[in-house]
Amino acid sequence: MTNATLTITRKSGYNGMLRDAAVLVDGQKVGAVGNGKSIEIAVAPGQHTITTRMDWMTSEPLVLDAAPGTRYAAELKLCSAFAMLPAILGMAKFMELRAL
Repeated sequence: MTNATLTITRKSGYNGMLRDAAVLVDGQKVGAVGNGKSIEIAVAPGQHTITTRMDWMTSEPLVLDAAPGTRYAAELKLCSAFAMLPAILGMAKFMELRAL
């Protein structure tokens, strides 16, 4: 059976610019995406939970119901440096992963 393809693009920004964000599919690390970069991942057909992580910060899960041979896209955005304190206090999201 043909896999689906998921492309995750990380928006460029100053916050975390020297760090890669780990990409996890169903809790397993499958790669990492750098600042202003993209990663393409082969995903088996079926439902999967996609998350990204950088140190102690994790994005909200993105649920993907992958169909064979289909291409999907998502964007990863880190909060600005000005929003760091609210993110640390849990009042704002540090990482946002959304389907495109």
